Amino acid sequence: MNSLLSDPWIAARIDEAVAPYVGVLPAEEVAWMREQLAETLATDEHAARILRGAHPREVDQSGEVGCDPGEVDDPAAADASKRGRAG
Repeated sequence: MNSLLSDPWIAARIDEAVAPYVGVLPAEEVAWMREQLAETLATDEHAARILRGAHPREVDQSGEVGCDPGEVDDPAAADASKRGRAG
């Protein structure tokens, strides 16, 4: 199995692409199509570039910074932080 198929997002896109052929072609041919699509995405420079641009970025952290409203000197900013907005 191509390593790209282990990525759930890529596997889902490939499954969407072959979905019209499921039930129409034998399962072995659909599996072959999935492998060929994954191989093309892995080896074709243009396809790989498009895939990198389309694939959602993985985020390790949200980027949110929590703060205790009691630690904020500006009461308006503290109130805004309680509502989830910057002051």
